[in-house]
This record gives sequence, structure tokens and C-alpha cells, in this order.
Amino acid sequence: MGDDKREIDELRQEIAKLDAQLLVALDKRARVSRKLGDTRKDQPPSLPLTDHAAIRALVARSTGDMPQEALRDIIREIFAACLALELPARVAFVGPEGGQGHTAAAGRFGRTAHFIAAETTTAALDEVLRKHAGFAVVPFETSSEGPVQSTIVALTTSDLRIGEVLDAPYELHLMNRTGNFADIEKIYATPADHAASHRYLTSNAARVSVLDVKTPLMACQLAAEDHGAAALASEMFGAQLGLEVARRNVLDDGGERVRYAVVSARPSGRTGNDVTTLVFGVQDAPGSLLDVLKVFAERGINLTKIQSHPMSGETWKYMFLLEAVGHFTDRPLVMAFEEMKRITRFFKVLGSYPAP
Repeated sequence: MGDDKREIDELRQEIAKLDAQLLVALDKRARVSRKLGDTRKDQPPSLPLTDHAAIRALVARSTGDMPQEALRDIIREIFAACLALELPARVAFVGPEGGQGHTAAAGRFGRTAHFIAAETTTAALDEVLRKHAGFAVVPFETSSEGPVQSTIVALTTSDLRIGEVLDAPYELHLMNRTGNFADIEKIYATPADHAASHRYLTSNAARVSVLDVKTPLMACQLAAEDHGAAALASEMFGAQLGLEVARRNVLDDGGERVRYAVVSARPSGRTGNDVTTLVFGVQDAPGSLLDVLKVFAERGINLTKIQSHPMSGETWKYMFLLEAVGHFTDRPLVMAFEEMKRITRFFKVLGSYPAP
């Protein structure tokens, strides 16, 4: 028993030394990020588009001792926190404070960035157009329903460009101060989040009252002040206020993946592993869509997605959303776009961004 205790104490001491080394490395990483921000402060704001590839490469180099998912989350949090030091941006997002859009934006730009809540994608884009924000984070695609129609329409009528796409889970958790479900006497939730978890709450917390609030962030703030209260919220903002997960992912449909587009006034540069999204409408003639597809096939351009969407204001007319491998400045795509302008009713590049 004495030998075991000695070994445990030695291992605890080793962990403490490693923690101190981590702190030194993180402080140094923060200083370099802040210096990088000072160096580029007179340049137009732009995202470091190699971050996703860098995170994948770091995780791949791991010995496997740390679980990959946990390691990926830790590295992403470090990158986001340091990006906030390098690029103290104003970021518009769609939805309420503490909601899924806010969570996705904070996961990329860091929790200390200045965020602006907008009710719709059009309103979020307007914040960028009016230069109230440098970026907008808007819902782009869901795993269950595909591209978000309202976002596609808003981007089609805007001069802003997609520069990056973020992949995030849509999840809601029951969170309270203790992490103990039995302590919950009431739940704060927005009407939308309550509706999305109605069956779960009816089956598992039928006697617990649910109180409406305007935002998930407000739900977390109220739950943090009350021992008997819980919030329906994302883990990021709940944990930030000292809440713990009492029940994980209580959505009735089990949750899904959502891709968010990061939109700004500046197009993205090449990374060497890019994807371009565009929309177009075909002529009202036999073989029109096939003619467009031939434009890409003849130039050896790989298409990863093509979907049709109703055109706003035109009954029974459709536009097509297409995703092609490559950057919009790549010569094969430039040549394809020139031909598309000639044979389509309309054509617009929504942006190029690093491949997911």
C-alpha cells in the first residue's frame, strides 16, 4: 500500500510538471498570435485558411494516447482562442445569443471576439455590407435537408463571398450547477429549443416546469444563479458559466450536423485543396443542363454536388447549386466559367474555400 501511494504521488507530481509546461507553451502561443495580429493590423482582415489542415495534421501525428476526438476539440479551442488575439474581429451570426449559430461562430473566432446576433441570414450579411462586422457566420447546409434555401438566395443577391465552411453538431444538453439530473426543479429554455426537445422532456421530466426565455445564453445565466434550475443549451456557453451536463443531447431527433458558411467582403486565397460553390440557371431548351455539365467534364473538373432549388419570385423555375473541386482562380475553372456565362440564364460564384 505504501509503495502504491508513493507511485501515485510521483505520478501526480509528474502531471503537475507537464501542466506547467503546457501553460508555458500556451502563453508563448498567445504572445506570438498577438504579435502576428500587431504585424498585420493595417491589412484587411482575413482568416488563416490552413487552420483546418493544420489541426488534422496535428491529430494525425498523435501517438493515440489522447483520444482523437478529445485532442481535436482541445486543439480547435486553442486555435480559436489565439485567432481572437490575432484577429479581434466583429462577427455576425444567425440566431439568438448562446444558440447554435453563436456556438459555431465562437468555435472559430474565439469566445472573446465581438459577436452580433441577427435574426436572419440577410440581416447577418447586411452587418458585413454596412461594415458593422468583418464576417458573418450563416447556416449553409444540414445533414438532413441539404443546402439552406434562404442562405443560398441571400448569397445569390449579395456581393459577399464564402471564404470558409465550418462543420458543427446541432446538439442541446440539459445543464445545471451540479450535473445531477435529480436536482432539477425547473428548466429555462427558448420556445424553439423546448419544442425541439418536447418528447424527451415529456418522457423524462414531466413534472419539471419549463420556463420560456428569449435566448439560450439567458437560460444559462438564470440556471447558474439557481441550484434547482437547469438550462437547455449548448455545452460551450453552459460550461462557460459554470454549468455541467446533466443529460447529454436531449433533442427529439437525436441531433444532426450543420455546415456554416463564413462570409466576408474578401474572397479567399488558394490553399491547394479548395472547393468552389456556384449557382446558375439553365436556358429553357432540351439538353441545357447537360451542356453545363459537359463544360466541366471536358476540362477534367470534378463535381462533388449538384442540387436544384426553386427560384425566388419565379413559379416552376429552378436554379442549380453546384460544388466543384478547385479554386475559382484555377485556370480550368476560369475557362469553365467563361463558357457558362455564354450558355446559362444566369451564373454566380458564391465562393471558394478549403475542402472540408
